[in-house]
This record gives sequence, C-alpha cells and structure tokens, in this order.
Amino acid sequence: MAKHVNIRSIRQKGVKTLAWLSFGLAFVGGAFGAETFVGDGIEWVLEALPWAWLPVLLLIVAVVGTLIDSFVDGVPNWFAVGSALLAPSIATAVDGKFGDTISAWADGAQGWVNGLLTEWTGEQSAVGLTLACAVASLLMARRVIRKSSTAEA
Repeated sequence: MAKHVNIRSIRQKGVKTLAWLSFGLAFVGGAFGAETFVGDGIEWVLEALPWAWLPVLLLIVAVVGTLIDSFVDGVPNWFAVGSALLAPSIATAVDGKFGDTISAWADGAQGWVNGLLTEWTGEQSAVGLTLACAVASLLMARRVIRKSSTAEA
C-alpha cells in the first residue's frame, strides 16, 4: 500500500524551515552589521538621544518580542527577523561592559569572515556579506510570511 502524502503538512514544514533560515540569516547579517556603517549609524542615533536607558529598553523589547514571536507559533515572523537584524547594533549602544563585549564579538566575527573571504576569494568584504545576509533574510521573510498565511488557511 502506498502511503498518503499530505501536501499541506509538507508545505507547512517547508515554510517553517524557510522562516527559521531567514531568522538565522538576519541574525548573521545583524551581527556582522553591528560593526559596519549601518551599526555605527544606529549606535550614533541612540547615543545622541538624551535617554541613556533607551538602548537597554529597546534591546529588552527586541529580545522578549523575538522570543514571543518565534515560539508562540513556532515560526519567526517580521518582528523576530527585524529584531535579529537590529539587536546587535542596539546592543553596541548600551553603555558599559555589555556594549563593549558585543562590539568586540561583532568585530571579531567580522575579522574572521574577512580573513576567510581574503583567503578564498582574494577580497574582503564583511560589509557585502552583511548586506547580502540582510537582504536575503528580508526577501525570504517576505515570501515565508505570505506563504505561512496561505498554508494555514
């Protein structure tokens, strides 16, 4: 007897996989972006504001919102993807050791990627990789969110 293949189940698993892949790419792009002009711009804006507590509050909202968004239905949606892109840059704007540690991690990751890119391609462009990850994650999230709404219907 042949097994019955449930297309809806396969589609939902595919959508969920793409959503988590999109979230992962957003996190990688955000981590690399924290030490680029994008992260520097976000950090500059947050540090220019008169409220030193704002980066901490935004970071807490991003983390808690991502956890809720990702684990309530098991699929990271727009909020989680956007938070993954922005949270590392917001974290670098936090005063004290926490912000310095995030900056050091992001800088180290960027240096490691630049080293690998130089070794393999003769070029170094963590900025290009940052933008590629960010754009890919946003495009995938856009497609996945549209598909997840039709897969549930």
